[in-house]
Amino acid sequence: MPDQNQKISWHVNALKDMAMAYWGLDLSETQIKQFAAYTVMLLDWNKRINLTAITDPEQIMIKHFLDSMAFVKKLDYYYAQKEILLADIGTGAGFPGIPIKILRPQINITLIDSLAKRIAYLDHVIEGLNLTGIKAIHARAEDIGRDKEHREVYDVVVARAVAELPVLLEYCTPLLKIGGRFIAAKGLDPEREISLAKNALNVLNCQIEYYENYKLAEGADHRSLIVVKKTAKTLAQYPRKPGKPKKDPL
Repeated sequence: MPDQNQKISWHVNALKDMAMAYWGLDLSETQIKQFAAYTVMLLDWNKRINLTAITDPEQIMIKHFLDSMAFVKKLDYYYAQKEILLADIGTGAGFPGIPIKILRPQINITLIDSLAKRIAYLDHVIEGLNLTGIKAIHARAEDIGRDKEHREVYDVVVARAVAELPVLLEYCTPLLKIGGRFIAAKGLDPEREISLAKNALNVLNCQIEYYENYKLAEGADHRSLIVVKKTAKTLAQYPRKPGKPKKDPL
């Protein structure tokens, strides 16, 4: 019977093939080793703190890593190797921020999560993978959106299944520069969420720029990406106090 590290090695090599097949991304040997080490750290820390319900290495490759690569393709399209500032809201176990950093080292990334234990884990991963130009911050989205060091400074904000779109817009768009983009990974029905978000888009001075559906791999869930562009400054009253955006969405 192969041990877990052997299984991880097999599945990371399969990830290389899937990354090329689904996204046209050619993973280097260094990146393959980083994804393998990341998987080991994720599964080790997951025994002590709640990071992910997905613990099968093959499913980690598909539902965490391959899924995060959808963001990389969209970033390539809009920013083509530029040194941009990116914030990952509600990053949890580091998705999609850490895979983005592995694949596009020139992007400066801030990982934001409200649970201190996850920040300790993220710091461990950043150090273990020898990543630079990336940091993890313990904060609620509603609080960091009012912090002068972070408000309206990012080129891109990303989020992956944190909340429904009206709530996410209030969490994320205050961090964006005017002209910046918020990219959200959602489920099979982005049209429904966009419809729910009409008022939030208007109030927060944003517009839908693009959305698409995609399939990760054979037998995996369908997903979608929604790209939102910020057209003017966020009004001073947003984001509202912690808990309010989720309890009473715009």
